[in-house]
Amino acid sequence: MRLRTSAELMTWQPPMGWRDLSYQQRAQYLQRIGLEIPLRTSDWGAMDWDQQARYMAWHRRIWNDTPEERAYKWGEYRKELRAWWILMGWWCLCLGVGLGLIWGKGLTHASVAVLVVITVIVVAVYTVSIFLFMFLSKPVPPHSS
Repeated sequence: MRLRTSAELMTWQPPMGWRDLSYQQRAQYLQRIGLEIPLRTSDWGAMDWDQQARYMAWHRRIWNDTPEERAYKWGEYRKELRAWWILMGWWCLCLGVGLGLIWGKGLTHASVAVLVVITVIVVAVYTVSIFLFMFLSKPVPPHSS
């Protein structure tokens, strides 16, 4: 079988139901129709970086977007999200304990105003220093092709 150029290979589009086929089923189908999709094409050396990146994205879409791979990515996402929620709960617990220590002492009428100011400052600093960065680092679900 002759090596094909990337342009020739990328004109081939997978048949209906391709997303539901496993890696082995895909390999058998391509072997049955006589199509070999190499990692590097015959014109690889002549391609610029953008063309190589476009071909590699197409190659990944053809080979790696299998039901098994999608299930694995969603499983990893769920584990990361569970860990993120546990860490968020830990930070909330620490904030609650800290505020409990501040408010748990005997209160006089004059000290309530000071405690309210301290509580506002603690919550504001805690929100900016912990919760803002935690929400920015929240795991995102994997995208589907």
